[in-house]
Amino acid sequence: MKLSDQDIKEVVERYTGRLNEFGYSPKTLGWTKGKQDLRFEILTSQFYLKGKNIIDVGCGFGDLNKTLMKKCGGDYSYYGIDLVPKIIEKGREIFTNSNVIFEACDFLCKDFSEKFDYAFASGIFNFKLKDNNNYEYIENVIKKSLEICNAGLAFDFLSDKVDIKYEHTFHSSPEKILSIAYKYSRNIILRNDYMPFEFALFIFKDDSFLKEDTIFTKYKERNAKEAIIEG
Repeated sequence: MKLSDQDIKEVVERYTGRLNEFGYSPKTLGWTKGKQDLRFEILTSQFYLKGKNIIDVGCGFGDLNKTLMKKCGGDYSYYGIDLVPKIIEKGREIFTNSNVIFEACDFLCKDFSEKFDYAFASGIFNFKLKDNNNYEYIENVIKKSLEICNAGLAFDFLSDKVDIKYEHTFHSSPEKILSIAYKYSRNIILRNDYMPFEFALFIFKDDSFLKEDTIFTKYKERNAKEAIIEG
């Protein structure tokens, strides 16, 4: 499944229009309440990212790089992909580091010749599609992200556990998102502890464990790395 021409057209027109109005601003991407940094902090909270190869799906201006630079310095590789050419052009102007690459195209139609370590996506599932089923689209993005990534992914969603819903926004059921995630791994985190109306999903591809202790291998590795860093 890929996005229809009509859905792509609406996305491009929506964000190009906002770019013309707001310029380089979170408002162009639909973030009006100053919480973009918090979202990026949450999405990067479960992974050790130094030296890793990262893909940012629906990257916008590539502002995830600000969080990555704080955590990793310049020791990471970043590939940002987005449907909106004008947004990508602005991202290239802002983030000129040699470890940062942008491309304007449809993620689901792109044939990737390289593997990444982690995939991130923030805000790309927040609008109702006209010609596609939103949950099918979400699952296809999850599936492809895990196919091209060695370690895992972190995506965020608007929750359907809200007081108000708008006609144009899509609010995902955490239960349905979990049911999709469990098709691909048993090693999963869903965080709804930072904002009441949004949640983040983390899927680790490695869900191996020893029968002797039934603790995920990746969990033990992560704790060992954190102990080294703290020590």
